[in-house]
Amino acid sequence: MDSGSLPQDPRPTAPGDLAAAPGAVAAPNDPLAPTARQILDVAEREFSRHGVDKVSLRELGVASGQRNVSAVSYHFGSREGLLAALLSRRIRRLNQLRLERLRLLARLGKADEPHAVIGESFRVLADAVRDEPWGADFVRVLAQVFFHPELDFHALVPEALTEGYRLSMTLIQPALGSLPPQTLEDRMSLAYHHGTYALAMWLHTHGPVTAGHEAAYEAFVDDTVDFIVGGVTAPRSRRPA
Repeated sequence: MDSGSLPQDPRPTAPGDLAAAPGAVAAPNDPLAPTARQILDVAEREFSRHGVDKVSLRELGVASGQRNVSAVSYHFGSREGLLAALLSRRIRRLNQLRLERLRLLARLGKADEPHAVIGESFRVLADAVRDEPWGADFVRVLAQVFFHPELDFHALVPEALTEGYRLSMTLIQPALGSLPPQTLEDRMSLAYHHGTYALAMWLHTHGPVTAGHEAAYEAFVDDTVDFIVGGVTAPRSRRPA
């Protein structure tokens, strides 16, 4: 598949999209005003450290330096609205990076190779954990959301922000023609969930990625890629007739 088959730019997301997240009520004309941005930064840190259910909105307001104890509710409406904005802010950036990497694979003639496509798609998140000041906290929060009994990731994050993930499935489908589309979708979902959980477990065990164990982290990421690619591309077991 050549690069012309890939979208040339991430699907645009209007500034008001964060305000449209479930339960979110943003400041007029500025859903990411400085106050809202400060609250999101603090919420990401506190949810990562203590759990998405363990910190009250009032406590987040105090921790983010807000005099108005209702500031979090004013900007985001509810805990779900806050989580929707928190996730969407980071996933928007990860989606852009994922699309850029898929375009590069297309230019290299590798956009139909499952190991390359799945590997680069996952490494976008793994690299954020290593390189971004928010990466470790974000992946811990994301893992909690994935496995939370009362939260639905797909209800919190607009579908447009997962374009790169969905494009990955489209690109590798021809190479996995024996897999029904629903099976591929199910396996990719399992792969993404497992990969996120694996990164969160690394952080739980080792802490943030530092120069002292960066090589070990990279080896862990490589092994995780091999594991999830193997799961996605494995032949189906025979079903009884």
